Amino acid sequence: MTKIILLDIDGVLVHPGGYRAALRATVQHFLGAHVETQEDVLTDLEKRGISSEWDMTPLIIASYWNSILLQQPMQNLPDDVSAAAREIQRQRKVNAPLRVSIPEFDLVNGQYPAETAFHAGCFKSIPDTLRKNLLTESRSVHSSHTMRIFQHFTLGDQKYSETYQRSAEFETESFLLTHDSSNIDDDIRSKLREPNQHVAAFTARPSGPPCEVAGSIVGYAPEAELALELVELTDIPLIAFGKLEYLAAQHQLDPAALVKPSPVQALAGILAAWTGEELRALQAANFWRETGALNEMFAQLPKEFELIVVEDTMGGVRSVRAAGEILQQAGFSINVNALGLTSGHAAKASAFEQAGVPWFETWNDLLASKYMK
Repeated sequence: MTKIILLDIDGVLVHPGGYRAALRATVQHFLGAHVETQEDVLTDLEKRGISSEWDMTPLIIASYWNSILLQQPMQNLPDDVSAAAREIQRQRKVNAPLRVSIPEFDLVNGQYPAETAFHAGCFKSIPDTLRKNLLTESRSVHSSHTMRIFQHFTLGDQKYSETYQRSAEFETESFLLTHDSSNIDDDIRSKLREPNQHVAAFTARPSGPPCEVAGSIVGYAPEAELALELVELTDIPLIAFGKLEYLAAQHQLDPAALVKPSPVQALAGILAAWTGEELRALQAANFWRETGALNEMFAQLPKEFELIVVEDTMGGVRSVRAAGEILQQAGFSINVNALGLTSGHAAKASAFEQAGVPWFETWNDLLASKYMK
């Protein structure tokens, strides 16, 4: 049977050492070199569906500050995140928390988790305006200082300046280039390229605009493209955050409403994998969002196929499952198989088990399973 396969990047195609290193460097930039971010804290956040370091970073900083300010209230803290960071470090007399604890809050579709935490009233010991500046607009390099510093570390100072047309605040190498590593080899690439398999990458990583859009656009960081270069899959379609940002800008939308777990990203990924067209796939997926109907581009899909997604967190699984239901209701005969890749992380395995998702520790285990036969 024809297979359409959507592959997450971080944790699936790539071991995301760069993002983890950038997160830790960003946390230390604001909190001090003595602060260590434990990996199990990050894994627990992923288990809860919080998979972007752009959200993890302000949540970790907020938890650290909240713990300090609960023990030692500080008057007249600056509203600016960087200025507040300096002032809290200067005034702190209590012991720093040995471990941060992110409170539970329900995720909201179409809203980034850090902003949801703000609206849920988390971290109340932080003054409201400072709390808002830290937790909201986490994808804006102009409004979020944590995102701005994080992007210095991910891209390197030179690529940061080129991407955002802003002067770098300090010099650094690109952690994506120095810390990421490929999760796949020639045998896995060969397996993915077998006849009757149509593959697309499907990620919340920043990226350029759709491949059909000529020229570079300020603010579109080619991080997903760097990953596909690393794993030698630059020829497959890519539906990443930058593509969704481009679509959102054309329709005056918040891209948070389009990214997984929204089915819009999965619908676009399915079409792009089959046709090789990114822009038209995005437009067709948005047509469904606006009207609830599938336009003529979906008629190009085979009436019967197997839809597979390989993910390391639940966001993409939910997106693809929802997209599969939409296609099934429109008359397509589809088997939807969501497959988890854990790389040995027990918390990820637990999250997949709770959701009824078959999971595998390695790519070799996954490829040997009945789902990829």
